[in-house]
Amino acid sequence: MNTDRLARTTFVLHRETHEQLNLIAKRMRVSRSELVRDVLLEPVAMMAKWAATLPANPTPADAERLTGEMQGDLVEFIERHSGELGLPK
Repeated sequence: MNTDRLARTTFVLHRETHEQLNLIAKRMRVSRSELVRDVLLEPVAMMAKWAATLPANPTPADAERLTGEMQGDLVEFIERHSGELGLPK
């Protein structure tokens, strides 16, 4: 493992999710770790960005602003990745 780029993380999943990850990883011929790294990369980065912009004691205006930002980011994410599934844009 390249410890300069990667960090070992341990967490517990629902058994069904674990089995589904196994199936997907096998079908894609990648390790579960590689699958989870790839799947989580962008969503976690977006969530970290949102969390960083939210003040410790958010006001209703802060929440409204963040909701709008989240919606825009999610629409952009879906549009960017819809081609990967062969879906029309």
